[in-house]
Amino acid sequence: MDNKQQQSSPTSPDRPPPEANDSDIKETARKYKAHQKAITRGLRKFFDSVAAEPVPDEFMTLLHRMDEGQS
Repeated sequence: MDNKQQQSSPTSPDRPPPEANDSDIKETARKYKAHQKAITRGLRKFFDSVAAEPVPDEFMTLLHRMDEGQS
């Protein structure tokens, strides 16, 4: 790998190019925030669905056994 390849960084859709103007930077920030909100909504929806699942009977039995052993 030569020096030019080491110094150059790959283009990222999350970052405006170095020669970007203020409107490019603001648009990139807007897209980033929208993307972040979408990820947050998706993770929250997934977590809520997992939290709403019932605890398996086998696991509850194990927890009760552990509680009885500590008394």
